[in-house]
Amino acid sequence: MNKAENFHLPNSEQVLLGATADPKVHGFNGSVNTGFPQPYEATVAGQKAELAFQAAIPHLAENDDIASGIPNGVARFQYSIKPGNRTEVTPDGNLRSSSANAYIYPSLGEKENLIILTGHQATSIVWAQQSGNLSQASGVNFIPTPAADDIPASQFQVALKREVIVASGAMAISILEAAGVDLPAVGTNLQDQALNMNGFLVSPGTPTEEFTAINAPVSMTVAQLDVEQVLGVDAAHLAGSDLSKSVNQRAKDIVSSGAFTSETGLVKILEIQAKSIFNFKAPVIELSAEVVQPSSGFGPILLALYWNLLPQWRGTVHIKTDNPSVHPEVDPRYYVDTSFDLFLKGNSTRLVRIAFNTSPLKEFVAEEVSLGPPVLPADATDAEIQAFVISTYQPTLHPIGSVSMLPREDGGAVGPDLIVYGTTNVRVV
Repeated sequence: MNKAENFHLPNSEQVLLGATADPKVHGFNGSVNTGFPQPYEATVAGQKAELAFQAAIPHLAENDDIASGIPNGVARFQYSIKPGNRTEVTPDGNLRSSSANAYIYPSLGEKENLIILTGHQATSIVWAQQSGNLSQASGVNFIPTPAADDIPASQFQVALKREVIVASGAMAISILEAAGVDLPAVGTNLQDQALNMNGFLVSPGTPTEEFTAINAPVSMTVAQLDVEQVLGVDAAHLAGSDLSKSVNQRAKDIVSSGAFTSETGLVKILEIQAKSIFNFKAPVIELSAEVVQPSSGFGPILLALYWNLLPQWRGTVHIKTDNPSVHPEVDPRYYVDTSFDLFLKGNSTRLVRIAFNTSPLKEFVAEEVSLGPPVLPADATDAEIQAFVISTYQPTLHPIGSVSMLPREDGGAVGPDLIVYGTTNVRVV
């Protein structure tokens, strides 16, 4: 990442407002811009959230740079953005720095061999011949992008000289299935994190500028929590024991559901996850504090957004028809085959409510407000909290895993060279 990164160190004003960074863990000559928003807003709210989190969550320390490779702790959020003007909302400021605007857009018109067809989509791969037991691609079929569930228009074909690189994301692997790639692992092992939110109304009379963010993004503070910080030491120890003992049965259940193809391979993965969580204290919950301006006109709201970082569940994504205009069927299977993740999220919900009722944040919170469902009672039971989690979670939209890089016998679809098993020249990135 350092090679790709162009990190914007916080300036003196941002440092005074609480931004911290470690130059040793960043790159400064790449194409992807990263840094802190400018203007740097809602910093008073960010500071109060940071201090309240540390006071409410056991052994949570400030992390000077959450991008250091040691993520545990609480820190001000860094973004993949080009920071804006100091005082104004500018057209080129605080805009997300993506791979497209970092690498693709600057090359348009400069590279004769780069052609991007917007408004079109690839539909299938054309196979030329077998090379032993391997299939070799010779082209790609594509069409003008149709409306959902519409009949596709005319089909075109581009001839291939070297390779096909599929870069369509975890939810859009339908081109492999439509191309007849005979790999049961394709479309399995889908993982997405489940997000929950709690809202808190800022007290009337609070200076507006302290809880205002007009120049996106709006996240102020982020905390990466390990299992002991969420559950406590004793409960974490018991949960770790239960999770380790259940690996084989959970792997069997997930494979039986069709969400993975190899019990042996999944056991290996689940054991590594458990070791990461309990031996190396990899964070299991991400908690982000944001400030939003509601359209109803009754003042800013503080949002707590929190999600499972290492979910134990597995899902699927598969095509339903050969018609490329029909969206694939996605089944993330949130909180299925895992009581551990729900236990974590329920305790996180309780921890969030404690943190927002802890100084110096509680003095600025008037009340918890409904974001749809009724607000939980102050003395909610574990069962009530877990029911709240199940009824209110939503996708975090961080999907991964549907074309897994694993040994084929362990449920993989591509090898370390990213080439799809059974082919000579189709890669997935």
